[in-house]
Amino acid sequence: MDFLARFLAWVFLITFLPLSFAQDAPKPQKPSIPDEEAAKLAYTYSLAGFEDQGSFTLRVNEEPLGTTDFTWQKDGRYESHFNLKMGGQTMQVDLSVIPSDGGVWKRIEMKAARGPVLVEREGRLSTVTFQEKKSTVQLQERSALFDNYGPALGAAIVKEYDAAKAGKQTLSICLPGGGQIDGALERLEKAEKPVAGKDLVFSRYRLSIQTIDIDLWLDNTGRVVLEEVPVQKAVFIRKGFEELAAKSIENPLLSTASFDVTINKDTMVPCRDGVKLATDVYLPKADGKIPLIVYRTPYGKELMELNGKYWARRGYACAIQDCRGRFKSEGNWVPFMHEAEDGHDTIEWLAGQPWCNGKVGMIGGSYLGWVQWWAASQKPAHLVTIIPNVAPPDPHYNIPFEHGAFFLLGSIWWAQILESEATADLSGAKLSEVGESDYSKILTTLPVIDLDKVLMKKENRYWRDWIGHPDNGKFWEKANFLEKLKTVNIPVFHQSGWFDGDGIGTKLNYLKMRSFGHANQKMIVGPWGHTDTSSRGMGDKDFGKDAAPDLQREYVQWFDFWLKGVKNGVDAEPMVRLFAMGSNKWLTGNTYPLEQTEFRKLLLKSGGKANTGKGDGRLVWSLPADSAEFDSYTYDPGDPTPDPSFYPTRSQEERKKIVLSNEEEKKRQEAFHRETVDKRTDILVYLTEPLEASLTFCGPLSAVLYASSSAADTDWFVTVSEEKADGKIFPLVHGKIRARYRNSMSKPEKLKPGEVVKYTLDLWHTGITIPKGDRLRVEVASALFPTFGRNLNTGGHNEMETRFVKAEQKVFHSEKYPSHVLLPVIPENGKGSKDSE
Repeated sequence: MDFLARFLAWVFLITFLPLSFAQDAPKPQKPSIPDEEAAKLAYTYSLAGFEDQGSFTLRVNEEPLGTTDFTWQKDGRYESHFNLKMGGQTMQVDLSVIPSDGGVWKRIEMKAARGPVLVEREGRLSTVTFQEKKSTVQLQERSALFDNYGPALGAAIVKEYDAAKAGKQTLSICLPGGGQIDGALERLEKAEKPVAGKDLVFSRYRLSIQTIDIDLWLDNTGRVVLEEVPVQKAVFIRKGFEELAAKSIENPLLSTASFDVTINKDTMVPCRDGVKLATDVYLPKADGKIPLIVYRTPYGKELMELNGKYWARRGYACAIQDCRGRFKSEGNWVPFMHEAEDGHDTIEWLAGQPWCNGKVGMIGGSYLGWVQWWAASQKPAHLVTIIPNVAPPDPHYNIPFEHGAFFLLGSIWWAQILESEATADLSGAKLSEVGESDYSKILTTLPVIDLDKVLMKKENRYWRDWIGHPDNGKFWEKANFLEKLKTVNIPVFHQSGWFDGDGIGTKLNYLKMRSFGHANQKMIVGPWGHTDTSSRGMGDKDFGKDAAPDLQREYVQWFDFWLKGVKNGVDAEPMVRLFAMGSNKWLTGNTYPLEQTEFRKLLLKSGGKANTGKGDGRLVWSLPADSAEFDSYTYDPGDPTPDPSFYPTRSQEERKKIVLSNEEEKKRQEAFHRETVDKRTDILVYLTEPLEASLTFCGPLSAVLYASSSAADTDWFVTVSEEKADGKIFPLVHGKIRARYRNSMSKPEKLKPGEVVKYTLDLWHTGITIPKGDRLRVEVASALFPTFGRNLNTGGHNEMETRFVKAEQKVFHSEKYPSHVLLPVIPENGKGSKDSE
C-alpha cells in the first residue's frame, strides 16, 4: 500500500469527495495502444441536446458545507463553480467543459488551489497538463464525463444505461482532471417523495466508481436532483428539493440530529503546569447536564467542526482541542510526550463544567486515537469509554520505529506535515507540496539524521530526538502506554483496516487489554486503510457491499450505551468482527484470535537457490527430506534492497521530458513488484504450489526465521502475499526486526558473526480466503528501502553514521532450524485448535 495512505485520512477532501484520489490512479479498462493510434479513433460521448442550470448544496452529516452553481447549455458546454467553506477557510474549484461540434468535449479547464489543470482531447487521447507536467489518458469510445464537484452531469451518465439488458452494467468514467477509471451503473426502484406539497416520482440509479457507491435521483425531466454517497454521509441537494435529504428515524434507540448547536470557541483549558490548551466546545441547546465526547488533535481543530456539530446535534457535548504547542494552544509541541497528562487534565477540567454530567468518552483516528490511550493510561476518573480508530501502539512497535527498524519514509513525511501545518489547509495545496518530494532520491542521504535539513531546511528537534534514542529506554517512558493499561479497565471500541499502516496498533492494544482481563473490548477490522470510515475495498479491489457497514452508526450506538445508558443491545453483539477478503464475509466471535482459529505452520524450503522470484523456494506444510539446509544472499547497504511496494514517482523533470499515458504508468506500477524481486538476488522468494482447495486465514500472523549473518547487526524483513493465478501479486502483511533487538527493545545485543539465531517477527494481521489455484508467497530480505532505513551492518548508530559494510546472510530451513510463517487458519467446519510456538 502507498505509504501516504497511512495519513491521507486526515485530509478532509478525501472524507467527502471520494473520487479526488482516483484522479491520480486511473485504471485502464483495456490494454493501451500507441497514443498516435488512440488519437485517430472516434470518441462519441456527447453532452449536447440537454439544458440545465441551477445550484446544489453539499451537506456532510447534515451540515451544509458548500455549493455548486452550474450551467449546461444545449450545445454541450458545461460550467460549474464549487465553493466550500469550513473552519474559517474557503476552497473553490471552477470547471469549464468546452465542446466541439456535436457536443463532444474537446477541452476541459479546471482551476483549483493546487493550480490550473488543462485537458485537451484528440480522438480518444486526452493530454493533461498540470504544474508543467504532461500525461496522457486513453479514453474508451463512450467514456462518461463525471464532475466530482457537482452532480448535474449524472443526467448524461444514466443515459448510458441499457434498460433492455437491465442489471448492473459496466462503463468507463472520465474524470475532469484527466483520469479514466472503471465504473458500474444499475437502476434502482423508483421512489415517491413529497416535495413542496406534491408527491413526485423519482428515477434512481446507483453509480459505482471503484469501491464507492453514488446514488443519483432524477426527476421526470431527467435532471439530477440529489446525489448521495452513503458511506461518506455526503449528499448534494438541488435547490428546491431539500426535503429529499430528510431521513426517517429507523431506530428509536439511536441518538439522532435533534438539537440546535452553540459553539464556545477557544475555551482555554488549564493543565497542571499552567499551560492552557485551546478548545472549541460544541453544546446542544438542551436542558440538564449531558455527557461529553473529546477529540484532541495536532492537525488543527477548526477543520473538525463537522465532528463537533455532529455529536452536539445528538445530545452530546463535544470538545475539540489543539494539542500542546499546536495552532492556538500554548506550550511547546513535542509529539507523544505531553499527551498523557494533558489528556487527563483536559478530561477532568471539562467534566467539572456545569453542563457536563461527568461521563466522558473520546474518539478519533491515528494520532487522535493515540492520545486516547495516553490519556486512559492516567486513569482520569471521569473517562468512561474510548473509540481509538486506527491508533498506533507504543512508538517502538510502529512509528517512528518498528521492532528496531527506523520507519524512515513515514517519520520524515509526518515531520514535514507537522512542520508545514499542511493538515490545516483545506485546499490540500500544502499537502501536495510535501508529496512532491522526490523521496526515492532524497532518502539515500547519509547520515539519516540530516534529512531534516534537506527537507525542512533546518534542524528539527523531535526528529533528532527520535533518532538519538533508538533503544526503547527512559526517553520513551512517557510515550509508552501498553504496560500501563493493567489498571485501565474501561470499555473500548477498537477499529482498524487490514491495509491500515498503523494496524499493528489495534492488534497490540486489543491483545494487551484482554491480557489484563479487561472486559467489553469490541473490535472490528475490515478491508480498509488508515481511516475511521468503511468502504467496499481499497483502490480497484472491491470486496462487495457487505464490506462497508455503517461505522458511524456503530460509534453512536456505542456512546449511547456507555454514556447515555441506552439499552440498545450493544453488549449482546459479538465483540469481534473480522472481514475475510475473497470470500467477502464477516467472521465473528468474542475473542481475538477468533475461537475457531487453528494456527498452522507454513514451512520454508528450497534447493538452496530461493533467490529472486525465479528461484526454487517453496512453502510446504511438512518439510521433505530433500530440502537444502539454507538459502544465502549478500546484503549491501550501498545498494539497499528496495521495497517492492514502493513505486517511485517520476520527478517533475522526468515528467516534462517523457509523457507517459496513465495506462502505461499503471502498467509500470503493477509490474514493479515482480520486476523488482525478479532482478534482486538479495530477496528470497518462497511459494506454495497452486492451492488444491481454498484456504481462509484471519487474525494475527507471525514468522520465525532461523538465520545467521556475518555482520554485528542487521535487519530481517518478511512479507506475505497472495499470488494470483495470472501472476499478479497482492501484498497482505509484512514484519521486520532489527537483530540487536531480538531479545529486548531496550537492551540491544550485537550478533556473533555466523551464529544461527532464532528471530520471531510480528506480521501484523489480515483476513483473506485464497481461492483454489492461487498461491501464497513469502519474501525474505534485509531491507525495505526507502520505506525503512538501512541497517549499515556495523553495529553502530544506523541513523547517525555513514560507514557501512556488506553482510553475508543465511536463512535456514532444516529439521533443526524450521523457519516458517504461522497462519491463523479458519477451518471450513468452524472448529479449530490453537497450536502456537
